[in-house]
Amino acid sequence: MRNIPPVHLLAAFDAVARHQSFNQAAEDLHLSHSAVSHRIRELERLVGATLFHRSTRAVALSPQGTWLHQQIRAPLEALEAAFGRFTHERDVVRISALPSFARLRLVPALTAFHHSHPAVSVAIDPTTRNVQLEQGEADIAIRFAHQAPQAFHCEHLLDDEWFAVAAPRYLEPFDGLGLAALFGRASLLSHSRQPWDPWLQAAGLRIPATRRQLSYTDTGLMLDAALNLQGIALGRRSLVQRLLAEGSLVRVSDIAIPCEQRYFLLASERAMLSRHGPMVMDWIRALAAQPP
Repeated sequence: MRNIPPVHLLAAFDAVARHQSFNQAAEDLHLSHSAVSHRIRELERLVGATLFHRSTRAVALSPQGTWLHQQIRAPLEALEAAFGRFTHERDVVRISALPSFARLRLVPALTAFHHSHPAVSVAIDPTTRNVQLEQGEADIAIRFAHQAPQAFHCEHLLDDEWFAVAAPRYLEPFDGLGLAALFGRASLLSHSRQPWDPWLQAAGLRIPATRRQLSYTDTGLMLDAALNLQGIALGRRSLVQRLLAEGSLVRVSDIAIPCEQRYFLLASERAMLSRHGPMVMDWIRALAAQPP
């Protein structure tokens, strides 16, 4: 047992190896950068080997460091799981999701999740940026993409489709009009990454671009505009199903076009092996599987 270095040195080494960053390791361990550096130097002194190659911009494991990290990861995770049974702190699972999906799907479902899982705290980071899960920027990510993103774990979560929606009050002045007459008079709310043209072609309509008066880069903002009686929006089924159920929005037509992109559920290796990561992933899967 005398050859085993202190656990706090191993924890610092594991954090730097996972994040490939002394700064992020310091944040993870709630220590200063200098304290983490001191612990790594002490561990290198004890084992008699250089564990990291350092430069001004990057940190990488040396061959000896790579071997050592492979040996200690499982024992450290076993210790974490064992002592986790004695802590009363809430575990936090960090989810990175597109702002529209976070706001319209995840947040409304959080109340029921917390009632069912009071020991788990979910932190949601709404962003369109590609997060680096293995560097600790998040535990789980939900992405909308043409192809499966690179991650330790990646699975197809949900297919989607687009169709026209509007607030009932906005449609009242057009009551009784056919589809062509309605779209000839109404304002169309556009999305920068989902043009109206494919849907209009499927509907057999030719509408001049002048009717598309407002454009948005975020689906949530575009749906806000529809809720505020600004026009007809092209909404994704995954995002508008609750608004349709509440009657805040209604479908203008039964015509729908499939999305070329699909949702993917991503997770880091640490999240997959953690106590609550798989539970949160099951919750997200069940949420995605709810019928429209």
